[in-house]
Amino acid sequence: MGAEFSLRRFLTDLGNVATVLDAPFSEPANRRALQVYADRFIDGPVLLRTTDRPGDPLNYRFYARKRKDTVGVAVGAGLLTANASLVPLIQSWSALHGGRPEQSCDFDAGRGLAKTCVYLGGTIPLDDVLGVRGVPRTVRRHAPLFADLALTSCRHVSVDYLNNAVTLYFRAPGPLTDEQCVRFTQIVDATPPERKLAQEMQRYLRVRAYTFSVTISVETGKLERVGFYAVKLPAGNFPKINGRLSLFFFLAPSYDAEESNAVRWSFGGGGKTYVEAERSCFSGVSAAQPMPRVIHAAG
Repeated sequence: MGAEFSLRRFLTDLGNVATVLDAPFSEPANRRALQVYADRFIDGPVLLRTTDRPGDPLNYRFYARKRKDTVGVAVGAGLLTANASLVPLIQSWSALHGGRPEQSCDFDAGRGLAKTCVYLGGTIPLDDVLGVRGVPRTVRRHAPLFADLALTSCRHVSVDYLNNAVTLYFRAPGPLTDEQCVRFTQIVDATPPERKLAQEMQRYLRVRAYTFSVTISVETGKLERVGFYAVKLPAGNFPKINGRLSLFFFLAPSYDAEESNAVRWSFGGGGKTYVEAERSCFSGVSAAQPMPRVIHAAG
């Protein structure tokens, strides 16, 4: 069994990691988030994540073990406004399959509430995900492209309040092939991974199926970035990462009996390509669902 979650200790740990990584940190924003969602943090798995880019945010996320309207809580606490454009979409996704989906929240240590993530209660057809009320036309219009790429089912979705974006997390058919590397990165006008990196990704991604994400601008419909997820990595068994992520894995505390780590290769146009890492902190993440439910994601 891992240690029990301590709000005070977590706030201290968060500040220490942010300081060393030179990531933005707001004690009032984080204290408020921990107060508003205290029961969720105490109840469910909690994870930290960041990227290999200097100065990028330190994020953290709780995963709900029980269904709860986290958006309603955010509105009631003043973290979101009731008329925020993406709130109805989260409510629609959460009503799928008889209300089985579970909401979790992602926070930016410098700015507070950043995202709401929805675990859909299982793998469901993309048509169901895009067919609910509130999905912007800018997002729905990409359905034929996803079908052409054999991206036909999702397990998770998320909305990014800070960047006005939606991310779809697909169950992509494995194993990862060279053709997938090229086709999946081309949709965001990114340079495909070089052969050495592609081979490393193939070594770490799950063989039967792996999580692949696409982030879409709600305003313009532009496909902004894609991500390939390597999940449940044991301590020390990581793909090639830079010094910032090595420091993150060294510093970020894990109070679980068995830690869980993950890496995401993120590709975007205009050179916006980076690596993201996530690490479990509390509450038996290794027994929960695979990323991005557990790891979340990121991004």
